[in-house]
Formats: sequence, structure tokens, C-alpha cells
Amino acid sequence: MESPSQGRVAIDIKGTVKKHAEIVKELLPAHAISGCDTVGAYHGIGKGTVVTMLKAGHKLSAIGDVDSSHEEVMRQATKFISACYGYPNWKSLSEARLFVWAKKNGKGVTSAPKLCAIPPTTEAFQENVKRAHYQAIIWRSLDSDGVPDLHPENFGWKKDISTKSLTPVAIPESVPLAPDYILKVICCGCSSQNPCSKRCSCKSAGYPECSVFCACYSVGCSR
Repeated sequence: MESPSQGRVAIDIKGTVKKHAEIVKELLPAHAISGCDTVGAYHGIGKGTVVTMLKAGHKLSAIGDVDSSHEEVMRQATKFISACYGYPNWKSLSEARLFVWAKKNGKGVTSAPKLCAIPPTTEAFQENVKRAHYQAIIWRSLDSDGVPDLHPENFGWKKDISTKSLTPVAIPESVPLAPDYILKVICCGCSSQNPCSKRCSCKSAGYPECSVFCACYSVGCSR
């Protein structure tokens, strides 16, 4: 409502809670999973989208529930964030990432999408969900007798001894940043339609042909 004397807008909290009663219990985990001070957000997914997903019936009851299993937390989080990207039926964020990337590179697209514009990998997503789960547990316990004794290192953080602080884990140490064959891919800067010369870095490295990442690929290199 608006105050005529001051020209300010006042929010009727009781009225707002009554109007959105069906999603009130989901707001804390939804805020955590979609990005807050301690949890990374997802590029292009704002709080408006999050509220829309809640109103559409997507649940996050497991996130912030200290008794929920890791599997259930991940299942709800995966379905919810996938839905925010427009694809609620994907079983993993890596699948959604591949599909969104392919769509953004479809026919008529002239430039590759920014990596931040597509879903994270499943491994990176799991670490972010752990942090969201931990944060939501803390929030949900504030009106109880005490905060559960949980170790942040089990929820997507690691200790930084030098700074005496917690650092978010991007992906587990055992997970490579990319498949080994991708890390070894090189590309040349040749730009001729003729077969690449001996000075071509791909040819020098012994590759049988140039890749889609090479400058000559788009002009029809036939090496």
C-alpha cells in the first residue's frame, strides 16, 4: 500500500504471506540454491524465475532438512535448477548443459555462447548444492534450540590455512577439469582453403586432420 503523506510504498507482510502461503516453506531453500552470500548463483536465472518455478509446483523440501539424504537433496535440486533453465526432465546438469550448449550453437547461430550462460557440470553443481543445503540448514535452525553441529568441509568448502578462512570447492580434486583427450586438443591458425602446410601446428603434432576449433575449418580446409 502507498502512504499518501510520504509517497512511499509499504508492504503488507501478513497479506503477502497469506497470498503466497503455498510456497512460503520453500523460500529459504530456494533463495539458497539460486544464489546468496555463501552460494554461487546461475547466470541468467533471477529470483523471479525461482518464484515462478515454486509456483509451478517444484519442491525443495529436502534442502535445509538435516535428515534428508544426499540423493534426495540432489534429486530435488537437479530438477529445480533444470526447470529454471527450461528443461525440468533432465536427470543431471551435465545432460542439461550439453543440450543447452547444442541449442545455443544451432543453425543460424554465428558465435558460441558464453560458458556462464549454460548449466554447470554435474560435479560442479553438486558442490554448490552442498553449500546451499548447509546454508538452508543454518537458516531453518535459527528458530530452534540450537544449530546442528555440522562441518563445512563436508558441505562444499575447504579450509584455507594461510587465510584462516573457508574456500568454496569448485569440483572435487579427483575430477579432471576436462577429458584427457580434450586437454590435449590443439588448433591451428591457418586460414587458407588449400591443405595446410608443414608449418601447420596440427600437422606438426601428427593430427590426421584439423578440428572444428581451427581457423581453417570454417573455410573448408581439406588437409
